[in-house]
This record gives sequence, C-alpha cells and structure tokens, in this order.
Amino acid sequence: FVLSPLCDVHPLLKHPTTNATIFDTLKALYESGVKKEAVRVLPLPRNRLLAFNQTLIMGILNVTPDSFSDGGQYYSKEEGNIKKAVEEALYMVNECDVDVIDVGGESTRPGSKEVAVEEEMKRVLPVIEEIRRVSDVPISIDTRHSAVAKAAIKAGADIINDVSGGTFDPQMLPTASSLSVPIILMHSRGTPETMSKLTNYNNVVEDVASELWDRVHDAENHGIYKWNIMLDAGIGFAKGYEENVSLLKHGNGKLRDLLQDASMLWGPSRKRFIGTIVEEEDAKERDFGTIGACLAVTCGGGGTNDEMDGNKEWRRGVGCHMLRVHNVKAVKQAVMVMDAIHKAD
Repeated sequence: FVLSPLCDVHPLLKHPTTNATIFDTLKALYESGVKKEAVRVLPLPRNRLLAFNQTLIMGILNVTPDSFSDGGQYYSKEEGNIKKAVEEALYMVNECDVDVIDVGGESTRPGSKEVAVEEEMKRVLPVIEEIRRVSDVPISIDTRHSAVAKAAIKAGADIINDVSGGTFDPQMLPTASSLSVPIILMHSRGTPETMSKLTNYNNVVEDVASELWDRVHDAENHGIYKWNIMLDAGIGFAKGYEENVSLLKHGNGKLRDLLQDASMLWGPSRKRFIGTIVEEEDAKERDFGTIGACLAVTCGGGGTNDEMDGNKEWRRGVGCHMLRVHNVKAVKQAVMVMDAIHKAD
C-alpha cells in the first residue's frame, strides 16, 4: 500500500533506518513471499484510468498511405472520408475488446520522411473526433509533433505516444506537461531516415536502459510526473536483428530491473526481425510470429547466465504492461492465457 506507489514516484529514495532504496525494499518484500499486490494505474483525462492488473492491448490504427504493414488500408485522399478508419476502431472496441487505440498519421518506418504538421493533423484529427463521439475507448496519438499532440488531445485523445521520446520536437515535453496527460517515451536514435545507421551498442540492454533514463529525467525536469510516463524499448528503431531479440529476451528481466520496474509498452508487431526468423517478406503474414514476440516479454524471457534475470518472482503485477499490435484479437487471446498462467500459484 505504501511501497508500491512510492516506488513509482521515487525508487531510489533511501529508507532512513535500513539505508536501502525503496526499489530494493519492495523487491525484498515480494521475494519474502508476499502475494497481495497494489495495482498500478495510468490516470487519463475525464476522470478515467487504465489499470495494469492484466496485460493491456493497444490497437494500431494508421491513417497513412505508407506505413510498413497497413499503409493505405485506413487512409483516404478524399478529405473527410474517415469511414474505414472509424469502422476499424469500432471493430477493435466491440469485437476484440481493445484497451487503447493508437492513431497515427505519419509513417516512421525506416527511411520514411517527415510529414508536414498540417497534413498529419488533416489525417488524424477527424478520426479521433469521430471515435470519441461514438466511443469512450482510450485513444493515444502517435506523433513526434507537439502541435499535433496538443490538437489531438483537444479532439479527444488521452495519451501522447512519441517514437522519438520527446527528442524530435523540443516543445513536446513542455506540451505534455501543460496538458497533464500520460506520455509514452520510446527509445530510438536519429530519425527514421538515419536510424538504420545508428545501431552500434556496447550492451544493447544496458545502453537502451541508460538512454531511456535520460528521457525520463528530461521529462521530469519539464514537470511531467513519473506516474504519467510509460517507456518503450523501441523494437525496430535504431536496432538490428540481434539487438531486437536481445531486448525481447531480457525485457521482463534485466531491462525491467535497470528501469526500476517502470511501466513498459512493447511494440514488436510484424517487425522485420520476425520476418527474418520465420522467412516471411509480407508484413501482414507475421501475426503468428508477433504472438511469439509478445509472449516473450509477457512471460519474462531471460537467460540462466544472467544473474539479474535469475529471480523474476518479485516483480509487480503482470509480466508486461501493454502491447502495441496490429492483430488485436489474436494477441489479446494469447496474453489472456499467459496472464492467467502468470498469476497462478
């Protein structure tokens, strides 16, 4: 009741008597056999919240002509033609029980170029407004532009999802702070045009954790509360095959420890490394492989030679907080089963 929320706010604060950090004290408590857990939540606008008592599913809704998997599927050049996008959103809500819908109007696949702010707004705002008119489902805006984020929140979105971690637009973090909404900070390097050349790491797990901490500290310095921050390891962004699989292997082990059990979003859906493993060029045919990647971070992964991955029983809540995917129904069913197994005695 006390240690869990305090760990979210200040995990490195030291106990005045034991001199142990709050993070280590809470870890020791769970390792002692305590079963009952406080449920972490993410506060949303309009007096709502997301509870992480299960792995939540974020459904991808790209209203772009050129996204790597579904480009053009829910995008129309005809102004005001948002029917397909809204229908897909409602399908995810009504048939798949999606937890969050992530609306994006700019492709950030490797090599893609920046979309003008005006064009991005033209793509996403009508879709967000219409989804909000017919549903109360939480909506995130997938954007690197602060102006788009601000307009999207006004239109009815609840969360900012920035693949640059707040580095692309210097006004993004001040904007998120002023709006008092959650922000997802993803790890990447460079821009989509340059990131494929920025894949050198000494130790990808440790380096990603360190660079994400830099983003967290920057966000806090701009007045964003830690409980309003989610982190994303950035699968497929400034990472090659080996880096991607290593992060997924240690995502619920060493990486989670290094990030002091921060709320994590993972987005491996249909990425190129899956195609490499299963020898599938067509991104839309990688959904079965996507389930495998998602379950890796849901159940824990980790290796026997990694001492930080050796004992995962202490970690709070579900094995993974949120997954960003294309095929919501398939992944939802898979993680419901995995969550049930994870929670069993």
